[in-house]
Amino acid sequence: MLKFLRQLIAQHVLLKVSSFNAVGVGVRLVCGLVTSKLIAFYLGSTGMAVLGDLRNFISSVQSIGQLGISNGVIKYSAEFKTDKTRLQKLISTVLKVGFLTSVFLGVLLFFTASVINTQVFNAGTNYTTIIKVFAVVLPFFTLNALMLNIINGIGNYKKVILINSITNVAGVALSVILIVNYQLYGAMLAVVLSAGIGLLITLSTVFKKQRLFRELLQEQIDGSMLKRLASYGGMTLFSAIVSPWVYIAIRQEIIAVDGLENAGYWDAMLRLSDYYLMFATTLLTLYILPKLSAATSKREFRAEVFRFYKTFLPLFGAGLIVLFFIKTWIIRLVYSPSFLDMQPVFIWQLAGDFFRVASLVIAYQMLAKNKFWLFIGTQVLSLSIIYFSSVFFIQDYGFVGAAMGHFLSYVLYLLVLLLIFRNALFGKLC
Repeated sequence: MLKFLRQLIAQHVLLKVSSFNAVGVGVRLVCGLVTSKLIAFYLGSTGMAVLGDLRNFISSVQSIGQLGISNGVIKYSAEFKTDKTRLQKLISTVLKVGFLTSVFLGVLLFFTASVINTQVFNAGTNYTTIIKVFAVVLPFFTLNALMLNIINGIGNYKKVILINSITNVAGVALSVILIVNYQLYGAMLAVVLSAGIGLLITLSTVFKKQRLFRELLQEQIDGSMLKRLASYGGMTLFSAIVSPWVYIAIRQEIIAVDGLENAGYWDAMLRLSDYYLMFATTLLTLYILPKLSAATSKREFRAEVFRFYKTFLPLFGAGLIVLFFIKTWIIRLVYSPSFLDMQPVFIWQLAGDFFRVASLVIAYQMLAKNKFWLFIGTQVLSLSIIYFSSVFFIQDYGFVGAAMGHFLSYVLYLLVLLLIFRNALFGKLC
């Protein structure tokens, strides 16, 4: 049986990447479970809600710092990986522009920290120091994220997974120290300082084996490369900036209607969702996006989508079903018995996440093929549905209503994508 599984994985690249990816995700999952347990024990659900606001804010700002070009970097790194000259120009341009943008943005954040504090967090709280620390480390995060995008694009997914695994272990060690000693303030510090740790680990790994990055200072910023990446920046920036603020707005609505504690239960479910979605999203980024970028026909696009549906999606769906039936045990394991009130949100979040993964593999075609306005239009539709439906359901169902809105938005999003790509997926092939 084991011999058969090894042969099956060896013959299917998607399964091969999935199996190696599972190791990296497993490390990240264990690290996440440790920090979640600490947060539940020391901070409770109210602390979970505050950290949710911080993470959404950081996610939005980090995307601006990267100019939203991460997916474009992966695409063109894959396209230029056999052309050292063009690859070197791409890398030099990406890293230099990303760093300069992040420095400018960091300075802006540092001097407007008090204003940002009132916009992101509840009235009466003061986390300006946390925002200032994040402003200082923002350029380090940007460099780290862009370097990983480049390594991923040239096909070295094992190195990306290794770097991320080491970073996660180091990050959880930092979180343990800071949360135990400084509670909520320490947890927030751990979130913003993890970027610096990641860059140090990436640099130590890259410079040992590759000279490419050492030669970059000799290259100038290439205007043609910036033009290539500009539309990717527009696509990704829109969703990356708007989406976190939509979730902040939904969280504030839950707090207003259902209280801060119940908002924390919703955030606890989002953290669980992030854990199991790592298996899908990292696979999509490591394997599917480069494959779709390299595809030159409808036949290849269709083959990749249905290969994903046949090999990964059934396993993912089965895992979600198992999670639903053991949700009480999961809550006790990851958090504490005091979080058992979050059980009603499971069915809606799990179902929504299944449709989310099913839709993402198709949506990545818009990123891979640079379909700017189509991507923006579908994102506006999706985010509008999730916000307005969540606000509507929260009035009657409290924090559970946010998960109901999540489910509805991704069902409709998948239907829209199937309609848009119906010819490529179901039409006749020439």
